Amino acid sequence: MWARLLDLRQVEESQSRRGGRNPSTYCLLRWPLVTVLLVFTLSRIGYYVAGVRFDTSPLSWFWQFVDPDLLRAGFVQSIWYLHSQPPAFNFFLGIVINLFPNHEIAVFAICYLLLGLVFSVTLLQVLRGFRVSDAISAVAVSAYVASPAVVLYENWLFYAYPATVLLLLAALFWQRFVQDGRFHDALLVFVCASLLALTWSLFHVVWLFGLASVLLLLRRREWRKVLAAATVPMLIVVFWYGKNLVQFGQFTGSTWFGVNFSRMTTRMLTMSEWHSLLSNGAVSAVSLIEPFSDLTRYGTVPKAAPTGIPVLDQELKSGGSPNFNNATFITVSRIYGRDAVRTLAHCPAAYVRGLVESYLVCFLPASTNQFLERNAARIRPFDRCACLFLDGQFGYHPSRGRGMGWLPFYSYKALAHPGWVLVLAYTSLLAVGPFLLFRRRSTVPQRAELFFLWFNVAWMTIAANALEVGENNRFRFTADPLVFVFFLTVATLFVRYSLNARQRRTIGTREPVNQES
Repeated sequence: MWARLLDLRQVEESQSRRGGRNPSTYCLLRWPLVTVLLVFTLSRIGYYVAGVRFDTSPLSWFWQFVDPDLLRAGFVQSIWYLHSQPPAFNFFLGIVINLFPNHEIAVFAICYLLLGLVFSVTLLQVLRGFRVSDAISAVAVSAYVASPAVVLYENWLFYAYPATVLLLLAALFWQRFVQDGRFHDALLVFVCASLLALTWSLFHVVWLFGLASVLLLLRRREWRKVLAAATVPMLIVVFWYGKNLVQFGQFTGSTWFGVNFSRMTTRMLTMSEWHSLLSNGAVSAVSLIEPFSDLTRYGTVPKAAPTGIPVLDQELKSGGSPNFNNATFITVSRIYGRDAVRTLAHCPAAYVRGLVESYLVCFLPASTNQFLERNAARIRPFDRCACLFLDGQFGYHPSRGRGMGWLPFYSYKALAHPGWVLVLAYTSLLAVGPFLLFRRRSTVPQRAELFFLWFNVAWMTIAANALEVGENNRFRFTADPLVFVFFLTVATLFVRYSLNARQRRTIGTREPVNQES
């Protein structure tokens, strides 16, 4: 496969020479951009009139967020000793809270609105970089950025939307570097990718090294540029992982892996399976406790010694929600992780149940995430139409946990609830993508650029659903723009080749007549 991937550049360099100027370098100030920005503006006004407001309620209680009071009183210290999450998003929260006291809601809303503009322009530029026509690009992007799911995530204070924008920006700069070989594009690829790794632990350092390795293979003649561009951003990520190794004994961006994986394994045991594993000592009593419970419920786990660092010592945040960055929770997560591995070894059927549920939730429309309900309820009719006609969901079903014993009933019932357009799109991309990209005689142009889309969709679809269950449709939202670009590009190429083939056949049938005359 890699040998075929290495052959892509010779084909694409010749196509670039024949195609003339790179579409991604065209002036932005043209009618497609004006159209997209106009639709973006009018749609946001329309959603605001419908009652959609920026939701900052997660700030006070979400598990992933540092206590806002600690971000005010001990910003640098709290970020430095953050082990439960990568630091970038909490750093952003702290910057806004400290620079704009009493105006946080307005500033957060403006920041996310600007992210929406960046998302819209970037999506348009990526499509034009793939030589999709201006008319198709303008219409498709306008429809996409005005969809309810995009607007709901744009009005929710969480890292899902920034992560989506960062991944799309990385796709744009990857595309430009592969086409033009400019150093600053390669640098921007790794700046975006590293920021993504420091925002969401799903984008692990392994993923980051995978991107660098592929780009080195694709641009072997410019390996010095790739290494120079990747070194500093990747070292920053490695430094943060190393800091956690020294401070907390784990080379990771988040110490929650054990708890998350237990939801895929131990929590999927039936009661009889659970008691059997508990009686023979395969799992501990901790596995009986619902993951992410209040720390007071883990009475059998020795509490960590006080450190004098509030973000590690406090059990409850100022708003009353648990502080899962408490040092004791590192031990709790290790116990959950150990029990999860033992469950996987002794009862793999539990993990299969976890996979079934994770994929069923994954293909629910992204707008059905329960944390979006406050705004989603205000645009319910429009959202339901979008779920039906865009996602192919024939019945409404919010993404909430099912617990143990649900599998036979839920597997039958859930067949009506996933978005079947989403299922078809993702399975087709994952299955057909390698055939289009790696087949030696493939006539698909820009395969190296398309590979970035396929690689990241595969990572999001496989890695995210294999390790965690709960908000899998929220995970998928980040990959949706890449799937959208991939299929629109391939569809455009198919139509173009079909028209060219028809034209060639028409010319071929006319040639004998012309010779006789």
